[in-house]
Amino acid sequence: MFTCFFGTAMGQHRSHEALTWGGGGGSGGNFESGYGITFGAGIDAPQNYFKDIYKPAVAFNLGVSRFMDKFTISLNVGYHNYQPKDAYNPNNVTIEAGNGETTNDVQDQSAVTLFTNYRVFSGYASIVYNVNLADGARFYGGANIGGYFTDYSYVILDPNNDQSGTVVTPERKNFYVAPRLGLIFVLTDHIGVSVESTYNFYAPLKKQSNSGGTFYTSVTGLAALTYKF
Repeated sequence: MFTCFFGTAMGQHRSHEALTWGGGGGSGGNFESGYGITFGAGIDAPQNYFKDIYKPAVAFNLGVSRFMDKFTISLNVGYHNYQPKDAYNPNNVTIEAGNGETTNDVQDQSAVTLFTNYRVFSGYASIVYNVNLADGARFYGGANIGGYFTDYSYVILDPNNDQSGTVVTPERKNFYVAPRLGLIFVLTDHIGVSVESTYNFYAPLKKQSNSGGTFYTSVTGLAALTYKF
């Protein structure tokens, strides 16, 4: 998914030595070395034709980072759950079966496709390059790469077809990649907040008639809090 982290914060005044990226004293407040744990929460919005089927969802991410001067690498897991705009509820579906005849070359009754929730569990690695902007602030850009495990189904109800009503569960395993941009701000020697955006691309690993070779996309925006240790 392309993931956006949005966060704003005000911190107590600290010396430039503690807040400047690469500043002296080795205080660790510059986030140029060491490790950190990051938690983010925000919104993931499906794109292309998926946005006509599913609503934007609340998204969560948890990651462990390694700070190495100009570069930061991390391992992350995430979760979001899209809700369909027209949820699958058989009790609320009423379809009158046609007689199989056509009028003006149009079938009596069109087929209806109903979708379940679309849950996404993600696991991915990330690498970014950092550019210093000011004391306690840096811009970064990079990419995520990993996998999506999706869990959803749909059913096609066609009154003109005796075989309709079969539930279809598409391939669950997906390749995932996303370009990534963001800003991180240092509040203390150990606390930072970031704002980030990603544009997510994912595709089923197994080729099948309904999804093989097709990239799905979404945009994610989250606020993130990092604890450095």
